[in-house]
Amino acid sequence: PGRTGQDVEMELAVFLEETLSGESKQVSFKVPQHSPNGQRMSDITKTLNVKIPAGVVDGERIRLKGQGAPGVGGGANGDLYLIIRLAPHPLFEVEGHDLVITVPLAPWEAVLGTKVAVPTLNSRINLTIRPDSQNGQRLRIKGNGLMNKSGERGDLYAQLKIVVPKHTDEATRALWQKLEDSSSFDPRAQWKG
Repeated sequence: PGRTGQDVEMELAVFLEETLSGESKQVSFKVPQHSPNGQRMSDITKTLNVKIPAGVVDGERIRLKGQGAPGVGGGANGDLYLIIRLAPHPLFEVEGHDLVITVPLAPWEAVLGTKVAVPTLNSRINLTIRPDSQNGQRLRIKGNGLMNKSGERGDLYAQLKIVVPKHTDEATRALWQKLEDSSSFDPRAQWKG
């Protein structure tokens, strides 16, 4: 009956955006070839268009039956296993099917509240930052995460990060000084016995 061809395993880098679209990706890989008597000959390069299934996660293995090395002496072809590697994104961290984006805020935006156009994987969403928001606080934007196997999307979490300007002019420093002089707020009140 001949010998089954070798299975081939390769990593496939997938961008987060591609996990939503169900796009096809072109994959090229080498497979070993054997002569009819089983001796290894040169490798051949195969190219396939692979549809990225919705809901893939990092490290997931996808089996493509019969796409590995050719069988020997009439044996069946081996299989191709693709190991999904989600490419790092400049804006989003992945937590399961949820995404997290850091939203930088000026101190006065956190105190007074503001509206921010937050990037999502496929658009932007206007997010209302309430007055007196705290550093590290997470706001949930429903249905803007990654897709799961049943086609539902996880959530996007906007994590607030208060950033202080690196350089301030004298007028700005005077305003900060005025704020300090008139404020009774003690951020370390809980340290006092």
